[in-house]
Formats: sequence, C-alpha cells, structure tokens
Amino acid sequence: MAKTKYIIFTADVQAMQSAKLRQAITDCVNQKYDEIYFLISSGGGNVFEGLSLAAYINALPMKTTMHNIGQIDSVATAIFASGKEKIGSKKSTFMFHGVATGLQAANYLESQLKEFYEGNIRSKNDIANAISSYSNIPLKNIASWMIDGGVIMNAEEAKTNGFISSIAEPSIPTGADILNISNV
Repeated sequence: MAKTKYIIFTADVQAMQSAKLRQAITDCVNQKYDEIYFLISSGGGNVFEGLSLAAYINALPMKTTMHNIGQIDSVATAIFASGKEKIGSKKSTFMFHGVATGLQAANYLESQLKEFYEGNIRSKNDIANAISSYSNIPLKNIASWMIDGGVIMNAEEAKTNGFISSIAEPSIPTGADILNISNV
C-alpha cells in the first residue's frame, strides 16, 4: 500500500506559511512517502514564495495530488497547477488575475514607476508561464484569464478548460497521516 501524507494547506502564501509547507514537503521526501495529497484553499499572496513552492512541488519524485477544497486564487493557482493530479470540489473556485504592487504615498521618479510596472508585468508573466508549463494549457489561454480584472472559474469551468481533471469531494481515509498548515 502506498505511503501517503495528507497536507491541509489553508493559508496565505507568505514567508512563514511557505516555510512550514516547504519543511513538511521536505520531511515527506526524507521519510520516503510515495504520495503527498494536498487539500488546499488559498487566497494567494507573495509571488516569489508561490512560484518557489510551485517549482519545488513540481520537481518532487513522488505522486502529488492537489485537491481544491475552497478557493485557489492568484499565485496559489501556480502552486495548485504544480501537482501531478488536480481535483476540484464541487463548490471550489479558481481566480486568475494580474499582479498588484502596494505603493506607499510618496514621490516617485518616472524610472521608479517604470520599474514597479515592469516588475508587475514580469511577475504576471512568470505566473502565467508556470501555470502553463505545469498544466499544459496554452500560455495564451492563461494570459487571457489574467487580464481585464481576471477570471474566476467554478469547478465545472476549470474542468472544461483543462485546469482540473475531475470534480470530487475530498475523503480522507481512517488512520491517515495528516498535517495542517494555516495562517495561525
């Protein structure tokens, strides 16, 4: 029987939560798990953290299943896409959108504003490229979902567009090895 770890990740993609998830994944690799089954719901967060986690998960030597148990938004879509199998719960949603930068009230040179703008474009393109490469959905499709305020898909739409393979409610077997990572 396959040795499976269930990781419930209901958190923002920020440094502390990402570090906990990276450590949990590393422990699974070192303990020779055959599969990591992620039950995930995340509003997204830090682009650097999200893309780093996605690349790490995609490189894992074991089966990785992503199961959306609520909402997957923003850079969390790249993390979700990095799993080898992708499932959505009936009521789950997926939000694809561009990247925002919070600027404090100050005076900025044109060159600084250009740098902020180009950084946002680069981050959006990096997310779109990651999602496309992990999901095999054409880059032009992903890019179109991320413009004009973005797109929110329900599970049926995500399946129709090839972002998930199936729609099912999660079921954790009795005696399962479970780890929870949240914002608290």
